[in-house]
Amino acid sequence: MSYRNPKQTYVSSQPAFNNLTNTIVGAAQSVADKKSKFLEDEKIKGEKLAMAGQGASSKYIRDSIGSNDVGDQNQRGAVAEYFKGKGKQVAELKMATTGVNRKCEVDGNCEELEGRLANLQNGPVVIKGFMENILDQLDYKDIKNFDASQNPDLIAAANIMSGSTGFNEDQGYSYKIEDSGDGSYDLIFKGEAFEGGEKRINSAQLENITREGGSLFETTQNPSDQQNDVMQNTEIIQGANYDPKTGAFLNGGNFEASDFIKNPPSEEDLKTTTDLKGNKTTRGVFDENIVKERIKGGVAQALESNFGLGESNNKPNDGQIRTYWNKVLSNKDWAKNALNSYDEQQLRDVFGDDESSVEQLKTRWGDVFTNWTTKDDLSEDQIIVFKEMYLKQQAMSITKAMENHPSNVITGIDISSLKPGDDILAGL
Repeated sequence: MSYRNPKQTYVSSQPAFNNLTNTIVGAAQSVADKKSKFLEDEKIKGEKLAMAGQGASSKYIRDSIGSNDVGDQNQRGAVAEYFKGKGKQVAELKMATTGVNRKCEVDGNCEELEGRLANLQNGPVVIKGFMENILDQLDYKDIKNFDASQNPDLIAAANIMSGSTGFNEDQGYSYKIEDSGDGSYDLIFKGEAFEGGEKRINSAQLENITREGGSLFETTQNPSDQQNDVMQNTEIIQGANYDPKTGAFLNGGNFEASDFIKNPPSEEDLKTTTDLKGNKTTRGVFDENIVKERIKGGVAQALESNFGLGESNNKPNDGQIRTYWNKVLSNKDWAKNALNSYDEQQLRDVFGDDESSVEQLKTRWGDVFTNWTTKDDLSEDQIIVFKEMYLKQQAMSITKAMENHPSNVITGIDISSLKPGDDILAGL
């Protein structure tokens, strides 16, 4: 018995699918103008995916966003190939699952066919949203101070979708859409840049990650913004004016300069300048360690609000920590040489370890600087050293800002009369 019911009129869905195909393909093509070749071969080979979503670990996103199904090679473009012939499939499934004498009841597969029909009918909306989402998420060009090591697989995927030089079919790269069977879809990227030859991104997993403002590529927080946060949190410059929109330090405020120089000071701790009129001004060369102690409370607030690092460190913002470490902290000369400026007690204070030898503590410190793989979640030592380097960075930056502030004027001291052991600050 035929399942085609002559009383039913078939209106092909293929034109709608074709229109959607043209819309999405056009959108994908337009993205090509926004992308540039960024991926370096050594980064592709040496690093594994570190998909850093807001508040989620790289490991979690890497393990959860993909599926394990294997698809066929596609040479015609993901959207166009996926929707080819789908209009006819919708018509056949609709006829098989509707009417008085439904064929699916005879075959006993109504539930299966109705599920397939629902997925196909919802497909245009789901795939359109999926493609818009993935094109937005893969647009890394405008991210300032972009951390290229955070997501090598996604950088490759972005280059494939945008048609960047070296990432097209002639070089063995392609992508396609595949029905995952549960109402969601997989975008499958193929090429030698990916471990195992392919990378999958699932529409439902992508939506789950990005729903609450998360992203596949992390931005790098601005060091100046961090400094302003800490300065405001601590009010180390009392009464200072900050931009109400950006939080940037503007002007004003005051502090007691003598509070921030060593006591007793040496000639190196004070600096006298003479202006064109012959007026002399003595300024302090501030002790970074004194500033460091004063800002610890404000730094703690900034670490918690900007990186999810509270007292227990139980909710670290994995992606933000990694990008700030890679682009702001670890590659600076002062950070690379920081270990040499820490004495034994300072090292023990950093790690909270009174039992290990100094060499063992130095080894732990060195391991942190050389082992930021995205294959694992952040370790306790990584978080400890990150917090210490962040504190040191803030202390350095704020010390310089205060040394250049108009309040840095010390009166009543004659540098030429200084003698070792003089407590000249007592009366100031």
